[in-house]
Order: sequence, then C-alpha cells, then structure tokens
Amino acid sequence: MPSAVLTAGPRPSPPGAPAGGPRATLWLLRFVALVHAGLAVGQPLLAGIYLSGRFDALATHSLNAGLVMLACMWQFGAALLYVWPGRGRGWPVLVTALLFFAEGLQIGMGYAGRLTVHVPLGVAIVTTQVVFAVWLFRSGARRSGRGPRVRGRSRTGAAEQPAPAGSHPKAGEQA
Repeated sequence: MPSAVLTAGPRPSPPGAPAGGPRATLWLLRFVALVHAGLAVGQPLLAGIYLSGRFDALATHSLNAGLVMLACMWQFGAALLYVWPGRGRGWPVLVTALLFFAEGLQIGMGYAGRLTVHVPLGVAIVTTQVVFAVWLFRSGARRSGRGPRVRGRSRTGAAEQPAPAGSHPKAGEQA
C-alpha cells in the first residue's frame, strides 16, 4: 500500500507567540491579501473604462496603482508576521516580495507607455494575487511551516516501518 509522509500538526506556541500559532496571523494576512487582490482586480477594470473613452479614468488607474503597491507593503508585513512569530509557512513572504518587484516594474512600464510589457505583466500580477488570496483560505495555509515531519499510517492503521537502507522494491511492488 502506498505510504504518505505527513506534516505534523501545529506544535504548542512558545511564550510570546500569538495564541493559536499561525491562525491569528493567518487571519490578518487573509484580510490584507483580499484588500490587495481587490485593488489589483480593479486595475484592469479602470484601464477598460479609460479605453472606452472616459479619459479621466487614467488618473484613477494611476492612483489605484499606488494603492496596490501600498497594499503589497502591508501584505509583506502581514506575511512576515504569519511566518514569524506566527510559525506559518515561509513562501508567502517570497511571493509577496516578488509581487512588490513586479508591481513596481508594472508602474514604470505604464508610465513609460510600454504596453507590450504592461498588459501581460498586469495579467500575471492579478492572477498571482488572486490565486495567493484563494490559497490563504484553503487548509494548506493553516498548517505550520515548521516542525518535524512524521511518517503516516497505512490504511489499516498500522504504523509504517522505515525501509532498510539500500532496499529497493521488487518488480511489481509499490514503494
């Protein structure tokens, strides 16, 4: 039968850590990420209004770009709290840092009129932020990013035994 390697559940929080481990900081990150996603989704809508002939929407598009960057800074802070002291996974900090860089490039390309970069980069930013915000509401975000990895149990409930070093499954057997 196939074996699974599972991540251990959340460990007790050390003194000074937020109650509930990553949960308290996860809710903060969720809130900030939803605001960030909402502002990011607004960008193509404002661009569409501009392209339909309401030229004053370009100023609103520009103002909203600054708000998107500000929300990304807040998201970075919330992601840091989620990782430390919240004991959550570390990759949200990296994703947010990359988004911040991409959003800065996006603003520069927009002001420079380089729409061949501005439009596809905007699609990538909005998609990444929305997928990130959705992930935060899935069960994987609640799992601690630190802690020992433990072997799972077989379907019969028996504890798995590690395979001897250097052993390989025979033909037809599953690993």
